[in-house]
Amino acid sequence: MSTVTETRTASPPVSRPIEARQMFTLDNITWDQYVTIADALPDKPGLRITYDGERLELMTTSQRHERVKRLIGRMIEMTTLELMMDLQSGGNVTMRREDIERGLEPDECYWIANARAMIGVNDLDMTIHPPPDLALEIDVKSRSIARQPIYAKLGVLEIWRYDGTRIQPLRLEENGEYTPIKHSLSLPFLRVADLLPFLDRSDTETESDTIRTFVSWLHEQNFPSASM
Repeated sequence: MSTVTETRTASPPVSRPIEARQMFTLDNITWDQYVTIADALPDKPGLRITYDGERLELMTTSQRHERVKRLIGRMIEMTTLELMMDLQSGGNVTMRREDIERGLEPDECYWIANARAMIGVNDLDMTIHPPPDLALEIDVKSRSIARQPIYAKLGVLEIWRYDGTRIQPLRLEENGEYTPIKHSLSLPFLRVADLLPFLDRSDTETESDTIRTFVSWLHEQNFPSASM
């Protein structure tokens, strides 16, 4: 067993560090051990568990991490609400499949194209239900386990990554790799980088103020409604 503790110090003004965090990695873990450990831990929003078939990573998150991911999530939710699009939220639900021996929790995840397929689903089964159409990853640097290959194995078509400096959407390609894109797959009218100024505002105003400003901006864009 190996244990890693990481403390992130302040970065230059152009970058906003997400957090000071703790990360623990366990080697040579079997699928059954992963499931036993994950199921034995309490349901804690600030804990992320990642399993790549051999190693198990447990990472805590900070208040700022949680605030940023919820702000991005609320912008997604308000966009679909204002434009009358279907949406089902998954939060940081555990996504795992025994047949590929992989598992993780996203920071947030959403079904948009497949929203109606998830109506009434209370227990996600990745062998039966469609994977989320969109997952959020906040502060992706310095992880002991690469998460993108796990997302790819689970079939998640789009990831939004925010590292404190920029927010980058990624698309899953046929070769199992993610490549950067400008416009979201799930919200194709949206240039994801346009959300960055609203994240910057969160350091100087309340979340409610930021969301009100975002909704006003959304109306100004005249994006097409799903009902049109």
